[in-house]
Amino acid sequence: METMKSRVNRMDSLKAERLETRRGLASAAVARILHEAAAEGIEVTLIGSCARGDFRLHSDVDLLVRGQVNRKQRVLAERLVANAMRGSDIPYDLYFEDDLTEDCVREFLKDAARPAS
Repeated sequence: METMKSRVNRMDSLKAERLETRRGLASAAVARILHEAAAEGIEVTLIGSCARGDFRLHSDVDLLVRGQVNRKQRVLAERLVANAMRGSDIPYDLYFEDDLTEDCVREFLKDAARPAS
């Protein structure tokens, strides 16, 4: 007969496994987004819990498109992100610096992950 403690330990183990899988999916998607966006001349910065390193089981992926972008670049950025995140079951938020106040951008960038050079 399974004890309460062993059920809790099993549940904790399953949660940890699921979290690791989600982190891996998020990390792979973000790497793809940053790479493809850079190839198109669009600067994207990872922000939020992924950038801070406290991504949790129900976290989303937050991304900030930097600088001024024209309509074509905006649509391309949206498409790149949607394609990379598709199938991951991880929600995401895509912000455009053009749409935000300086204070908001500054707050987002406090703990942002810088793109690899």
